[in-house]
Amino acid sequence: MSQSRALLALTLAATVLASSGCFLVAAGAGAGAAVAYNNRGATAQLPGGVIATFDKAVASFGRNGISETGRGTENSGTLRTLTGTKGDLEVTVEMKRKSDNVTAVEVVAKKNLVEYDRDFAKQVLEEMAK
Repeated sequence: MSQSRALLALTLAATVLASSGCFLVAAGAGAGAAVAYNNRGATAQLPGGVIATFDKAVASFGRNGISETGRGTENSGTLRTLTGTKGDLEVTVEMKRKSDNVTAVEVVAKKNLVEYDRDFAKQVLEEMAK
């Protein structure tokens, strides 16, 4: 009986995630990181603090040919952003402290008001997860 309940719970969870536009893309893209698509780009929870994660974002921009256009820090450093451009894309990385050793990251690569390049966002995030 408990196996059928577990299967039902797993099925319901998968249905909710798939219908919300957020589904698993690459488990193990980095040490302990699972990269997932969302409606606008890619998300993951990366090991390390916000400052270390920000440094990884800067390095990823360099490796992916993104020209940095701005940086931001809010809430005493628990939320940081990095923005840049590559061709017609505007790339934004938002990093938010989840704990001392975990940072939630969202990468968005926007072409225009309604078009996003989710694959490029995933590529940037996977570089950060290395």
